[in-house]
Amino acid sequence: MAARTVAPLKPLSATSVYVPGYMPNKAQSGGVPLKENRYFARNISDPERPFRLLTRIGMDGEVRQALLPAAAHDVEISPDGSVGVMCGFEATDQVAFDPVTLDLAAVAPSFSKGWRGGGHAAYLATGKTVLLSERAPHEGLSNSRLEAHHGRITIRDTDTLKIRGSYSTHGIDPHDIRLIEDDRYLVIANYGSLPNASSGKLDVPRHVHEACVTILDMNDGKLVDKRVTDRRRTELRHLAAGKLDRIFAIQARLGSEADLARELEPDREAQDEDITSEPGMSYMSAATLKMARGRAPRSMGSRGDIAEMRHGLSIRYDARHDQAIASYPSAHRVMVFDGASGAVLQSIDTRKMGLRFPCGITLLPDGVHYAVTGYWENLFVFERGSHRLNREACLYPTFFGHSHITAA
Repeated sequence: MAARTVAPLKPLSATSVYVPGYMPNKAQSGGVPLKENRYFARNISDPERPFRLLTRIGMDGEVRQALLPAAAHDVEISPDGSVGVMCGFEATDQVAFDPVTLDLAAVAPSFSKGWRGGGHAAYLATGKTVLLSERAPHEGLSNSRLEAHHGRITIRDTDTLKIRGSYSTHGIDPHDIRLIEDDRYLVIANYGSLPNASSGKLDVPRHVHEACVTILDMNDGKLVDKRVTDRRRTELRHLAAGKLDRIFAIQARLGSEADLARELEPDREAQDEDITSEPGMSYMSAATLKMARGRAPRSMGSRGDIAEMRHGLSIRYDARHDQAIASYPSAHRVMVFDGASGAVLQSIDTRKMGLRFPCGITLLPDGVHYAVTGYWENLFVFERGSHRLNREACLYPTFFGHSHITAA
């Protein structure tokens, strides 16, 4: 593997943040839905197929938007900035696009018939290859072995998204992925849950067979390590990683609305409806974990901290300060963890500064700041290390729902 060079610093004014919006049907322009607007829908050939609204926010205040034909969850930009990928999630297509114009560059299907996008991607240092997480066909366990439900990492050309190879993830329903140690290892978060074998539906709470973090050697795709975190109800969804002893994994536990009411019963303050959830299910508290090779996964934070870890979503590792930064939109929280000990250094209630349902987190390429975006709107900028809000750099666009963001 080629050594990954350190990207040159870029001033805030020259930086863009990319947000794949979930609900473009809630948006309109010129008095018509976006899919009927020639400018916004220029990349859409079939408006009946899934599409998302990609928003490119220049930190100088410029906003550019376009619809792209994928049920996207995350977006990544190649190291040289020449191409981006919008990662399909629980659907068949992945798309590549021009990061400047947002014009469509390529559309490619998932790994095989019945397979679904896993929602996340990672570029190798050369920029010529992108890795995508992909999920096996949506089926219950029944009489099959767990291995039959393991996902794949597809290895694709960046420009065409043509598949050049694939590796097993050694886990069920892979999602977030991170390359570490000069692209030698790939770290994978695997949900571990499967649908009810009789109904074919995902139950609440989830039936988790083997939530885990797996680590692959990218020289040959062999499994280096596998850490099972739950076999009952708690999924493992997202992660951040700097090296083998700096892996931080976010868990998610679902319950009914009645379950959540019991968990929050001591609270005597009126709360917002959780717009990041879905009818009939609620996000319960679930500890965020720190992992290192040769050691059992361990929870980070006190009991009070863990109570605020509801719907853990984005997490990034800041190597310069040896800290992990994570969002918990259902609790309106951003938490900062010490890289070495896993201790909670700060727990920020973002409502107090006007940011509701914090979802996306990205480290900005100036090396000084990071951005946090609210589920529906607003982009707030914080200083790394101190985590002070830089109010003058904040922007206030509307995204129409999202989970993750990336900066370039």
